[in-house]
Amino acid sequence: MLATLQDVHEYGQLNYIIAIASLSSSISLLGLNTAVTTLVPQGHKQIDIQANQVILISATVCAIIVSLFNWLLGLFVMGMAFWMMSSYELLSRKLYSKYAINIIGARASQLVLSIILYSFFGIPGIIVGFIISFFVFSVTYFKTIPQFSKRFDKIRKEFKLSLHLYSYNLSNALLLYFDKLIIAPIYGYTILGYYQLGFQFLMFFSMISVSFYQYLIPEESSGRNRNRIRLYGIALSIIITILVFVLAPVILETFFPNYINSLSSIRILSLGIIPMMITGTLNSKFLAMKLTRYVLFSSIIYQVTQMVLIIVLGRQFGIEGISLSVVIAMIFQITFLGIAHFRVGKKNEQIN
Repeated sequence: MLATLQDVHEYGQLNYIIAIASLSSSISLLGLNTAVTTLVPQGHKQIDIQANQVILISATVCAIIVSLFNWLLGLFVMGMAFWMMSSYELLSRKLYSKYAINIIGARASQLVLSIILYSFFGIPGIIVGFIISFFVFSVTYFKTIPQFSKRFDKIRKEFKLSLHLYSYNLSNALLLYFDKLIIAPIYGYTILGYYQLGFQFLMFFSMISVSFYQYLIPEESSGRNRNRIRLYGIALSIIITILVFVLAPVILETFFPNYINSLSSIRILSLGIIPMMITGTLNSKFLAMKLTRYVLFSSIIYQVTQMVLIIVLGRQFGIEGISLSVVIAMIFQITFLGIAHFRVGKKNEQIN
């Protein structure tokens, strides 16, 4: 929606700014959002309260640092951290309806407020729209504040798990945001704008894979087998990929005529919907088994591969090369996860 209101250059600039704030917020989470989602279904009490205590400290520190560049981004960092912890706590307690309301409500209000405030204040108005939405939908987090204490024993006990999850979550954050921090300085805001529209298509349709992944973590942490759900998710991702690839020209001509140069990027990045689904479902299984090292290593493989290819392929093939770097990196990632999953399954069979 914002892309329809902004020219390519300004759209790239906006996403560069949001990437800085979002990455900083992800750093402040310390992996505790996923730790809560994994441990609460297993019966760990008070882990969510202590995690929220830590987040208050870490988010404040990250917000202060980011505020040195722009004070609005400091509020963005804290608001996003509180909202993420609220959402993951609802997910950990399997309150799926409330979780959906929290996610959809925040995103919908961000859209409406950003568009309204953009017409008055430009890019800062968009940032303010995000901030307001984050804080409004962080009620679950704020309700835990009266229960805060000086105890951190539960967090210390699960420090190793949290550390691995932090590495994984940070890698995911880098997947979402760090490429913008590289593309903008090297190729400029305009190229970033074209690329980002294609990437937004990937993220929009990968919401299905993210939803499957977030649903599977608490379910499988409780010992339930959800292999059929995995197959449904992969089949659905294949159908979506085909539809996006075929319909992309029509969508661009109808809604984004100024972004027609994004066509090849959208088509290439749509191929990433399938590996994203496979990666999400495999990661949920490893996290449920507390085999976080495989999740961590696969994320490192993705990140290193993508960063190298953005520079190499981007310089040689432009936006097509930058987009292709994402898909190739995902293929490397699922190859590693597939091999790891096969070996773990074989090892378990031998033990049994």
